[in-house]
Amino acid sequence: MTGIKPTPGCSDIGPEFERLKAVREISLNAKLVAFVEKAHQSLQSRGLLKQRDCYKRSLLHYAAMGNCTKLLLYLLQSKPDVDSRDQWGRTPLSWAAGYGSLTVVKVLLEQGANVNASDYEGGTPLVWLIHAGNPEISSLVATEAYLRERGAKDVTLRASNGHGAGF
Repeated sequence: MTGIKPTPGCSDIGPEFERLKAVREISLNAKLVAFVEKAHQSLQSRGLLKQRDCYKRSLLHYAAMGNCTKLLLYLLQSKPDVDSRDQWGRTPLSWAAGYGSLTVVKVLLEQGANVNASDYEGGTPLVWLIHAGNPEISSLVATEAYLRERGAKDVTLRASNGHGAGF
């Protein structure tokens, strides 16, 4: 267990959106920055969000990618599909693992995420951590160990179709 409890409201997740906009993959794409900003406004005004961006990612994917635990916990209160897939078949767990977000990985697995969910090229969360994770992130080793303890498998990726889902 992570020991982190969901927050009842969205008043304390504003800084999480600023962190998301600083994630390299998001900050370099105006459409993704606009999606994050729109999602923040939507949560503030209506308290819910089911939208997807141009890559078919939900806010849950971005919370996982950005290691935004408070935002993730807030979103999980509405019982979303923790194994929802983006246009490349990647799940929020895949993105969290690739970014070495240990706490987010733990939360998603506690919520029933599939530790071996494979994307459309055969990549699992562990494969993304090993092959795309930034070695400068100190939590990569601990995240890898945690995934392996939970039965994560390292597999060989299929040949890319030219539409790589990379970082």
